[in-house]
Amino acid sequence: MAQRNPRLWENSHFREGVGTVAVLAVLLVFTEMTLQSIIPLVILVGGVVGHDIADGRYDLPDGTNLLVYGTTVVIAGAYLAVLGGMWVGGLLALVGCWFVFDGATTVRYEPHQTTHEYVSGLDDQANEVMLRMQTLNSVYQRLRTVGEPQTPAELAADLGLTESRTESALDFLVSKGRVEQTGRRYRANPSRWGRLEPAARFLRWLPRRILRPFSRIAANT
Repeated sequence: MAQRNPRLWENSHFREGVGTVAVLAVLLVFTEMTLQSIIPLVILVGGVVGHDIADGRYDLPDGTNLLVYGTTVVIAGAYLAVLGGMWVGGLLALVGCWFVFDGATTVRYEPHQTTHEYVSGLDDQANEVMLRMQTLNSVYQRLRTVGEPQTPAELAADLGLTESRTESALDFLVSKGRVEQTGRRYRANPSRWGRLEPAARFLRWLPRRILRPFSRIAANT
């Protein structure tokens, strides 16, 4: 038994489950939350953790996470509605139905999407995640500052990075539309809105994201 415990603790899903139970216990003991009021949170967190465990074991198709999350939100909303919070519970259930719809159309119509190598295989590697995020920011800001197209070698020399790491970051930025590639040279895509660009991108993205499940059906009928 003593040999099995360390192996069990090395399992990320086991640690996630233990941590979740511990957080819920702390909320229950040290806040004014009751067993009745904490049930919706237990449903939501339990669904997410359960999906993560199943996905790690069976490699579930894209969209399954939305199906599971949406289902738990519907259940939590129905529970709140039964307790008397009809408006809150009904709105929550409606949001959950959208997630279920989005997940179902993703599973049905969208092919499996591979994760870019720059952000894949980073489970339990917090230091590497931070390093790659810093590299992305450094490369992008350098391109914006210089203004002229740069080669990976030039950027790597300016930033003190390896050329392979710089190329990987550039490839990821190109895939996200933040950087434009012409041959072996790269330049930052100009910002139309300045400091308001993140808000502008969000406002452009939100309606497309809400309508995406309907667009999937329209494109496949």
